[in-house]
Amino acid sequence: WEQRKLSDIYASIGNAFVGTATPYYVESGHFYLESNNIKDGQINHNSEIFINDEFYEKQKDKWLHTGDMVMVQSGHVGHAAVIPEELDNSAAHALIMFRHPKEKIEPYFLNYQYQTNKSKKKIEEITTGNTIKHILASDMQEFVVDITNYDEQKKIGSYFQKLDHLITLH
Repeated sequence: WEQRKLSDIYASIGNAFVGTATPYYVESGHFYLESNNIKDGQINHNSEIFINDEFYEKQKDKWLHTGDMVMVQSGHVGHAAVIPEELDNSAAHALIMFRHPKEKIEPYFLNYQYQTNKSKKKIEEITTGNTIKHILASDMQEFVVDITNYDEQKKIGSYFQKLDHLITLH
C-alpha cells in the first residue's frame, strides 16, 4: 500500500454549484443531489429536490457521472458517496466533487476508506467553523489516502458493498 494525495488520483476536485437554487425548484424534473441525500457512505432519497431544465443545463460542466464521488462540505462534513449508474448526469448543490480519475480507481474502496475512524479524524482536523462545520475542496486535494493495487481495491470495495447490502436486508 502507498499513501497518495487525492489530487494525484483525481484530475478534478471542486465544488458543485454553490448559491441560490430555490428559484429553479420544480415539482418534477431533474433530481438535484444535496448534502441531506448523503449519509454513511450512501445516497438516500429521503428528501428529493428537482430542478428545471434551464438550470440543469447550466450545470452541464459540473454534472456527476457514474463512479464519481461526492462529499458533504458543510454541516455533517466528510460524509461521502459514489454516484451510481441511475444518477449518471446528475446536478448537485454545495458538495465537493471528485471527478475524472487520473488512473484506474475503485471509488467504493475510497468511499469505505472515508468512513474509517482514521479518515474521519483527518477530516475533522481540516474542518473549520464553530456553528456550521465546513471543509474546503482545496483541503481535500491535499488529503492523503492509503491506496493498494486496483484488483485489491475491487475486492475490498466489493466486500464492503456486500456487507452493506446484507445489513440493508436485515
